[in-house]
Amino acid sequence: MARQRGGYGGDKPVFSFADNRGVEMTSVAPDASDTTARGGAPRMAHRAVASDVTLQMLISFNVYFSVCFWVATVVATFVKTNGAREDFDEIRPVMICMYAVFEPARLYAGFAGNLQEQVPMLIGFVALSFCVALPLHFYFLAGQMGVVAFDKALNLFAVVYVVAQVVAGVVAARKILASQSLSFFMSELR
Repeated sequence: MARQRGGYGGDKPVFSFADNRGVEMTSVAPDASDTTARGGAPRMAHRAVASDVTLQMLISFNVYFSVCFWVATVVATFVKTNGAREDFDEIRPVMICMYAVFEPARLYAGFAGNLQEQVPMLIGFVALSFCVALPLHFYFLAGQMGVVAFDKALNLFAVVYVVAQVVAGVVAARKILASQSLSFFMSELR
């Protein structure tokens, strides 16, 4: 990385590389007059990233866990009910279907809210986690008929994991909100 003297508060880092056509490209630190090649929108490369890595890791791991959780819950239901011939719990299939519908929406809201730094999506993620995911897991933990030790272990882990995501989501939303507020007030000073 080379340094270039400029009017942007001192040295500007200059990155140069060649693309696959052999054309050399150079990237410099953005000035107030620096715009992208596509249409004049200012570059935001100088802005600090406010996404929360902890929340992103929890959500990423939960993508795999939720698939395994759903498969394990369906298999355990079939084993407990002898192939669904003896299932007297009418609510359990509804809860399994609700989980299959709301969990992808909840995880998408978390991914989009965190990576795109959108506070409303993060609040939606926290609300879906608190109002939909936790009651579903509590139902599978203690509310369904014929709860066995496997159900308790699986759903206790899921409850702790969702609570950790709620806490990380609130922390991430506050961090992003503080970053965006600072950016807004700093832009007002220019």
